[in-house]
Amino acid sequence: MHFSPALSKASAAELPQHMDPPVLLTLGSAAPSTAQFSTDLLIGVEPILAMKHELDQLRLHCHQQDDITTDIDYFLAYKDPENRRPLVLVFRAESELVAAVFFHQVCFVGVGSGLACAGDPMGDGLVIAPAQEREVFLRCAIEELVNVQKIFHTIRLRAKTARTALLVDFETSGLHSKFIERTVQHRLGLAETYGEMLATFGLRTRRSLRAKRRQLEKALRPEFFPSLAPEQAFEAMCYLRARSSLPTRSMWYFEALRKILHTHDDAFAMGLRSNDGTWLSILGGWRRNGTTYIDVQLNHSAFIRESLSAVMRAFLLEYEISAGQKDIVFVGGCSALLERYCSPREAFADLVVTRSSLSGWFLKKAIGMFCDPSFKQWVYL
Repeated sequence: MHFSPALSKASAAELPQHMDPPVLLTLGSAAPSTAQFSTDLLIGVEPILAMKHELDQLRLHCHQQDDITTDIDYFLAYKDPENRRPLVLVFRAESELVAAVFFHQVCFVGVGSGLACAGDPMGDGLVIAPAQEREVFLRCAIEELVNVQKIFHTIRLRAKTARTALLVDFETSGLHSKFIERTVQHRLGLAETYGEMLATFGLRTRRSLRAKRRQLEKALRPEFFPSLAPEQAFEAMCYLRARSSLPTRSMWYFEALRKILHTHDDAFAMGLRSNDGTWLSILGGWRRNGTTYIDVQLNHSAFIRESLSAVMRAFLLEYEISAGQKDIVFVGGCSALLERYCSPREAFADLVVTRSSLSGWFLKKAIGMFCDPSFKQWVYL
């Protein structure tokens, strides 16, 4: 396999905010073998897009058609290929496609490394497979890429699973790993009316949503746009990207999101603009089968006191309830304001798997010397 070099700088926005003590263990030979499957590793945008139709059919067969985090267009948009080279490992039983696992190769200073990452901040966007077999195929993918083909010496992933034991075991096979088990709440059920929705919240949350919205409406007389055209949304994202108070994604992501808005009927972007034409906030995602998925939100940093995040969430809740939506899923995680009202509590695992190698040793030393300490902690737990 040949990996073309690319330039990278790790983003601190991807790093977990709270770290628990890691659990040490060793991967063993009891893991399912890939011998019963043939595998093919797709490297780069063009080979992956060439299989888009077949992968879309697999999503439908595995009842994952509503999960856009496994949509190929979304997967390719999520990470800038200059930073993270996309890879898809596909499994076939004879000629039939049965599973696919998504990775990104991490690149440094123009060179593709032996480090791969997988999974979004909530542990999604990782694998297409039947629900009860996803951990099995994920484990097979780790074995194939690290221990069989030896393409990578380190894989760092986040997987939404309550069955971490299926990913690891305790027998020695030359692979070592650490994992941390966590939980997440990011699905918010919606009431029949906005008033009923507010009544389900605590006093402080209701006050934040109501009072901050009234203050903003009085001071700036904003206009709410529930459905921005793709070009208008792109304009707002470019404007707010340079003015957001938090680390944000690359221009590659926003250009890809503009394309998704053009090509996916269920994708949307909504915005909030002051009466003088200043973009205050933009929020985007998609809707499927009564569920609204929120993937991105940018807020103008000059209006921190106005709590734009809370105000935009108030407009979002009101609009989605009026549109008859049943719940909202915050794809990248929910803000503290609403997280306590989300359910169910879902389990996920942070996992790093390593194979002893000279290149792996050098990479770990280089990360320790030249990268932000939080990136080293994220990679190696």
